[in-house]
Amino acid sequence: MLVVEQDDDLRHWLGRFLGLSDGFKVVGYLDRDADLKAEVERLTPDLLLLDTHTTSRLPPETLAELRRALPRLYVVLMDLEEGPNYERLAKRGGADGFLCKVRVPESLEKLRAAVIAKARQAAVA
Repeated sequence: MLVVEQDDDLRHWLGRFLGLSDGFKVVGYLDRDADLKAEVERLTPDLLLLDTHTTSRLPPETLAELRRALPRLYVVLMDLEEGPNYERLAKRGGADGFLCKVRVPESLEKLRAAVIAKARQAAVA
């Protein structure tokens, strides 16, 4: 998992919490989007957690390019807010899903299952 979050405390909390959870391994952290493509290609994570503020600065083709390079990559947009508009924004932006940062503990099982399913799907293709 690669965690891209501009807030230092939140970035490291997410990484530590998920890294200590069964089935997740943190391979890196970024505090901005400047090195995103290079880091994803270098680290080859299965899961990319992206803050919505970071995503809003990405060129529109970035996620599509990352998916071509890593078909099993599962991309999740994150924000402190939640609601159907955020989920639609995530899908429209090319992400696989959306995660409210304050609901990470309750969302672990769903996130883990989605990452595993994506990896299996990529292996078959």
